[in-house]
Amino acid sequence: MRYVTLLVSPTEGQGFHPVGERIARDPDVAGEAIHRMDDLGDGTVTMLTEGTGDLDRYREILESSPKVHEFTVADGEGDRGWGYSRVETNDLVEYMLERDRELELVRDMPIEITDDGDQRVTLVGTEEAFARAARFDEPEGYDIEIEKTGEYHPESGRLLDALTSRQREVLEAAVAVGYYEAPRQATHEDIAEAVGCSPATVGEHLQKIERAVFGALVG
Repeated sequence: MRYVTLLVSPTEGQGFHPVGERIARDPDVAGEAIHRMDDLGDGTVTMLTEGTGDLDRYREILESSPKVHEFTVADGEGDRGWGYSRVETNDLVEYMLERDRELELVRDMPIEITDDGDQRVTLVGTEEAFARAARFDEPEGYDIEIEKTGEYHPESGRLLDALTSRQREVLEAAVAVGYYEAPRQATHEDIAEAVGCSPATVGEHLQKIERAVFGALVG
């Protein structure tokens, strides 16, 4: 069984959907991941998404978007929130859903949303399924870059693959500045300076990193 991780970038705008584009362009909120997306077969999908920033602003964007039929946002730790929504699809989303039915590959959730509004998607399948997928043309409106591929070994934990690219960046910076040395040689402020974010955001990233890594080790 193999996996391939793709970076998928819309060639127009900053999102795969008008709602995602508004979130990507707004300086007060950021999309982090799509944890679930289900096709209802009526031109809408339900989604469970993760975001950070001003959650009241996030709610305003959803409430003012005509493509959103219903939504709710639950507050998480710090400035992190979880949103359920039912939204209308567009041509790009419909193309993705159709390819899901045809490609015989499994999408490994969550889908990471980058700072630019791109999506980092990991697909899992057999050699034969990937060979059949190669016959499909790259969809109009997308640029697709293969970031990595290899054997899929879930039993080994694939610890770093469980992290988003931003989390890996924070972890690498933490190791580089000596945060995990004994005795500790660096603080959240040192890591924040290295990666260009706030110390509070570093703390949130490290909590998620440690929960993902230790959970895989002892789970």
